[in-house]
Amino acid sequence: MNGPIDTKKAERRELLFGGREDLAMELDRLEAAHAAGTLRTSGNWTAAQGLEHCARVWAAAMDGFPEGARPPGWLKLAAKLFFRRAAVAGKTAPAGMKPPAVITDHFEPGPEVAFDDAMAHLRGQLERTRRGERFSKPSPLFGELTHDEWLRLQLGHCQLHLGFMHPG
Repeated sequence: MNGPIDTKKAERRELLFGGREDLAMELDRLEAAHAAGTLRTSGNWTAAQGLEHCARVWAAAMDGFPEGARPPGWLKLAAKLFFRRAAVAGKTAPAGMKPPAVITDHFEPGPEVAFDDAMAHLRGQLERTRRGERFSKPSPLFGELTHDEWLRLQLGHCQLHLGFMHPG
């Protein structure tokens, strides 16, 4: 069995979501490709895992992050100093960064997650914000963010993970 893929070097589509509508259209493309049997991935996760991960992070920004999902202080400082500006501007999150176990334990789905369930979960979170629910919880990495900063950060996060999914 081969080891994990170096996602810094893995094939990835460069996506740019200007808003929730762009993300919704990309989800439509991925869902159609899955139904047609042409969807493939180039990272370490299945498409379902990537979708579910994005859904969990999206939900946590509205509902609150689990108490145990607190990164170490050095990581929070580094994130604020080196990544915050790009993250809240909607830049694609950097590939190949392995978060500490306190984060992955809560946000890394197992391989058993089903594509249809994960897609429904992410669409449901997207719909919550369309209906007016706000991102209001502090980020474990970046601290307090406005709703608009959170939205751009979430879109950039989705750009990363969905970029490893190829509709064929």
